[in-house]
Amino acid sequence: MAKNYCETVRENPRLDLKSFTNKVMKENKCFLSKYQGYRAKRAATKIVQGDETDHYKKLPDYINEIKRSNLGTTVIMKVVDGYCDAVTRQQSFKDWSSRRVLLTAVGVDPNNGFYPIVYAATEGETKDSWMWFLTLLREDLQMERDYEWTIMSNKQKGIIQACEAVFPNCDHRFCVKHLHSNFSVAGFKGTTLRRALWKTAKATTLAKFSTKTRELAEIDIEAAKWLGTKQPIEWTRSHFRTFSKCDMLLNNICESFNSKILHAREEHIVGLMESLRHYVMTRLQQNRDMAKSK
Repeated sequence: MAKNYCETVRENPRLDLKSFTNKVMKENKCFLSKYQGYRAKRAATKIVQGDETDHYKKLPDYINEIKRSNLGTTVIMKVVDGYCDAVTRQQSFKDWSSRRVLLTAVGVDPNNGFYPIVYAATEGETKDSWMWFLTLLREDLQMERDYEWTIMSNKQKGIIQACEAVFPNCDHRFCVKHLHSNFSVAGFKGTTLRRALWKTAKATTLAKFSTKTRELAEIDIEAAKWLGTKQPIEWTRSHFRTFSKCDMLLNNICESFNSKILHAREEHIVGLMESLRHYVMTRLQQNRDMAKSK
């Protein structure tokens, strides 16, 4: 049966776990639990693609090829406890464990589509990782006047602290969708409260914000008190500074980018970086060709 697992992975390396499990069960007339399917796919992938450790050993060669084929790319490499810690400022990565986390920064293009800026595979979503990531971002984009920029994220503690240190003067906003999720977790659920929250977030003047806040309090005073503990400048248009000319309330652009790279996350470290590089390169060229045709 192990042979069938490997053949399934070879036929379609990007097959998701559910599809892989269903295909194996159908072909072998057996039953696999979700965990068994995960273990089988992981084992088969290891056999087909090789051990993750072996791919980490390829990082120096991969970095040299990036430097050769992408002139102007800055590469920094160091060795920590026998593992490569590599940073490329065109394809940034810092990884010494297979338990990696992908950090991304995505901007908005003139057509309100997403514009991938930078990505990095790190050892975890920690303050130190975000500090490293955002510092490189600031250096590469030459962001001398950070008050001209707006950063939007979910309310993850590490990135909040890192932004305060690296971009102390920028507007740091939080996605209202994530705010609503926390709102619901706090016990304030239902369509009426959700609509009231969004009307408050979309208020464009201080007077309208006050009106919508009162309306929310009339529905649920405790919900209004909970919302009152959040800084309005972080989530409602009525308090946004006008210098950056950005009124976004959602972090959909990052969600859109993440949905396009799900297959890459399943690959080994070099495959991950190469898949991301190829996707970003292709998308940017397609957008250039589209702009020239109009």
